[in-house]
Amino acid sequence: MQPSSRRLNIIICGGGIGGFATASLLREEHNVTVFEQAHLNLELGAAITFSMNASRLMRSSLQRAGFDKERAKYVEAEKFQELHYRDLSVLLEWPMEMVTKKYGDPWWYFSRADIHSELKRTALSPDGLGNPAHLETGAKVCTVDPAAGTVTLEDGRVLTGDVIIGADGIRSTTGKAVFRSKIQTVDGGMSAYRCMISSAQLRADPLTAPLVDCAKVLMLMAPDRRIVVYPCSSWDFMNFVCIFPDDQPRTSQWTSQVAVETMIATFADFHPAIPKMLGMATDTGVWKLLDREPLENLVQDKFALIGDAAHAMGPHQGQGGCQAIEDAEALRVILAGCTDPSEVPHRLSVYNKLRVERVAQVVRYTRAMAPRRSDDPRGDKVDHKTTQTYSDYYWRYRMTDEAVREMKQNGYKVELKNSETGELSFAMT
Repeated sequence: MQPSSRRLNIIICGGGIGGFATASLLREEHNVTVFEQAHLNLELGAAITFSMNASRLMRSSLQRAGFDKERAKYVEAEKFQELHYRDLSVLLEWPMEMVTKKYGDPWWYFSRADIHSELKRTALSPDGLGNPAHLETGAKVCTVDPAAGTVTLEDGRVLTGDVIIGADGIRSTTGKAVFRSKIQTVDGGMSAYRCMISSAQLRADPLTAPLVDCAKVLMLMAPDRRIVVYPCSSWDFMNFVCIFPDDQPRTSQWTSQVAVETMIATFADFHPAIPKMLGMATDTGVWKLLDREPLENLVQDKFALIGDAAHAMGPHQGQGGCQAIEDAEALRVILAGCTDPSEVPHRLSVYNKLRVERVAQVVRYTRAMAPRRSDDPRGDKVDHKTTQTYSDYYWRYRMTDEAVREMKQNGYKVELKNSETGELSFAMT
């Protein structure tokens, strides 16, 4: 039996990093429409890292789809380093070459704006595979009917798709519409200041220059606080994530600004180089660090959740964006060769099998590695064993191979034709 030429009509609710990564991969075989509630569709936040489990997908299937790391102004990691907050003594250090050789792929840093812009271009460009995705901004999805495959927009329009993908973030409207009370955020009692500081300015100061000597993830460890620093935007900026205990509700997530002096005061007892660095920021935002209890199901009928909408987690292991890229690749494989809408619920059940336990474990591990309040917050004892504790679970994972294997176990004749590009072949059963 020859496959028909019919393309599934896929609706993606949310135009963030996960939504556009998914659109970029699905457009080869399917018609994709992205509905984004914001009018400008600009990515908020500072920067983001993609470790080997994600970068190998960005170098294979996403690159084949048109993604260009140069356009996204990537920086490739050279080192990982944990330093004591008081005297900057080395607690843990290893060259990135050690892990890239073991796992076969690099670790990349991007500003969120740069990676979002490039994934958006990849999804919408006429030069990519298949048909360009269609983007509609100012289009808030209010409700979803997963059985009928419909979404209702705020303006009253009701639109139908063969697949509905909820990619609308931690407070997912689509997830709440389908899974109701199960979509609840959890406050871990921590917040983070985020800011971007000119790399040139940091290098020009003798006190701060040694801390930006190479492309590294630098973690400054205190008993109950943590600062993570790494370069992005082709080395133009250094990204700072400064985590601290916080009981304020901070309901204006993503738009809350604070005085730079407030951030400096929170870390005033760190080595003098650190307040000096933070003082170079021109502005800073503050984010409440929220996650969510892992869901038992990510799909219902024709509907599936991805990204933060599916598995919101803290930044403590750098896996939030990585898991969104894994989600996108999983959907590409499980929808490969699908031309019959009646197959969609079963196909999405395969996605569910692939992702539920994987992302639940990542959430649990991320929670375990989060900084915690301390009885001696200004003391000398810090926990510096955290970073590598669960790293192998993240980094060795090969989403494409796992998805192909799961498809075969469910009776689908899918093969990975080229592991370097992620190209698939699919035979009708």
